[in-house]
Amino acid sequence: MQALQNAIVFVLVAASVLLSLWWLTPARRRLWIFDRLVSADATRGPLVALRRTLLAKAALGGCGACKANPSAGAPRSEKTGGLRR
Repeated sequence: MQALQNAIVFVLVAASVLLSLWWLTPARRRLWIFDRLVSADATRGPLVALRRTLLAKAALGGCGACKANPSAGAPRSEKTGGLRR
């Protein structure tokens, strides 16, 4: 019984670490990973859907650092690190 509990905890912790690493990975690196996992002619499947979703999000928002982002040129408060009000 103890071995089963240890296995369940190990699986949950490993899944949490992998998911955290995935979300902390930049979008460009995640796209690179998807390109390696999914063939170029694939049109269906869960990985293709995830790749399309990631591409759509990247196309809409970007990282927020370039001039394409309307709030990128706004004056920033150095105390709070955010936009001045």
